[in-house]
Amino acid sequence: MGEAKTFTNNLLTLEVRENNNSINIRWTGKSVEREPTKFITPILVDAIRKSSDHDKRVTLDFRELAYMNSSTITPIIKTLERAKRGKTKVTVTYLKSLKWQDVIFSALEIFRTKDGRVEIKGS
Repeated sequence: MGEAKTFTNNLLTLEVRENNNSINIRWTGKSVEREPTKFITPILVDAIRKSSDHDKRVTLDFRELAYMNSSTITPIIKTLERAKRGKTKVTVTYLKSLKWQDVIFSALEIFRTKDGRVEIKGS
């Protein structure tokens, strides 16, 4: 599935794995920084750029994330807004069984597009 690049800041780890069709970003640990945007945004912007350049779907996989504070949602929302306006394809995956994930990520349904470019999938 391609070589993984791992980025860690405090308790949060983002593992980026790119293959022929997609760029998968697996979120693990906890996002507790007061300004997580400084760490997260460059990783997401790079993935979106590569996605647009090579027509790959970006998957933001939150299923192994134990916790995230409210500041963490900002770069995620900005990524979804950008994808909704452009041609980038983004899928958000989360666990419905984790109440905090279900509350936060089900609210992101407003970014879902009819053509499937932006998907929000709880499992």
